[in-house]
Amino acid sequence: MKFVSINQRLKKLPQSFLSVGSILGIVLVAAVTLAATPSSLTSLFRPTSVVVNSSFISPLVELFGNVAVGKRVFVAGNTVLRADPDTHICIGNETNLQDNILFIARRRTPAPTSACGRRSSSAGNQVSIAHQASIENSKIGNFTFIGFNARLQNTILEDGAFVLHGAKLTNVRIGKNRLVPIGAVVTTQAQADALPLKTADNAEFQREVLEVNEEFAEHYSELYRSQGFDAVTGISPAPRTSWNPKPVRPTLGQNVQIDQFVRIVGDVRLGRNSVVGQRTSIRADEGSPIIIGENAAIEDRVTFHALKGTSIRIGRNLNTDDNVVFHGPLEVGDNLAIADDAILFRSQVGNNVTIGTGAIVVGVTLRDGTQVPPQAVITAQHQADALKTN
Repeated sequence: MKFVSINQRLKKLPQSFLSVGSILGIVLVAAVTLAATPSSLTSLFRPTSVVVNSSFISPLVELFGNVAVGKRVFVAGNTVLRADPDTHICIGNETNLQDNILFIARRRTPAPTSACGRRSSSAGNQVSIAHQASIENSKIGNFTFIGFNARLQNTILEDGAFVLHGAKLTNVRIGKNRLVPIGAVVTTQAQADALPLKTADNAEFQREVLEVNEEFAEHYSELYRSQGFDAVTGISPAPRTSWNPKPVRPTLGQNVQIDQFVRIVGDVRLGRNSVVGQRTSIRADEGSPIIIGENAAIEDRVTFHALKGTSIRIGRNLNTDDNVVFHGPLEVGDNLAIADDAILFRSQVGNNVTIGTGAIVVGVTLRDGTQVPPQAVITAQHQADALKTN
């Protein structure tokens, strides 16, 4: 797979990749000096492009440096693609990056050898990277999956690897089709080599995610072309898709406060007197509806999303800290308090529940008054039943 630098792209458009220096003011192009004022201001404006190379890059994405994307790529809002000077980022065909991801290439920390560059972060073809994941100086192979809030640093994922939510990988190589469990910490090659193989169900899940996001790349692009910037930022209906032929606009109750760069999409029903912090994403473009009761206090960079055919329903008085992932299928009662960096997925949650910092709750039922300790990994019902209650 050949990646093309910005300078090469200016000479000739590549077959497989376009440098996204022209996307959203990311490219370092020649500045235009304004001579109209004595202060000799220099404009930082660059031509912007949201749709490029059959790919959709949200206008809310933050980009810097030498970044290249393939075809039919989807990058959701408030993700960061940042390549330090003398580094590169390469994103392969049919790959998707969801909300609030950090995808970074640093010049002063180790990085694996890659066709993308000597110091780089790269993702191959048909890669899915879920909300709030962090990828730094890593090489991601083809047909791989990286779950919510996973952390990769100086790591290689061989083709087919499947990394689950909250996993932390540092200075290792994950073998072909290997499965990294929820919350696993892998820092030695011996640990990496002992990982199990993923299942046929894991592979089928990957294919389903890719199909959904290929439609997003296509139909968000169509939405932008037909209706412009405002249709793909802020508060708007979802694009038309095969599963959502009649999109609806979000419904916000009285006295709702929305901070900067918030993205609210589709059949979202947000109760009155709620507050939504900066760069939070509430996306009912796949699973819907997403219902959040009155008096919600939602902090910064929180993500709400649901798998196709599922929904999120949350009661009154939700109170979140920053960088939390809520993912459907999910049902939550009243008075949930959830701390920084927590994950809540495929679960039923009662009233008056507290979830601590960095906790991961997947696939269980939490009784009324349950207290989930910080950093706990709760993935089995017997673990949930053993937790303390108020």
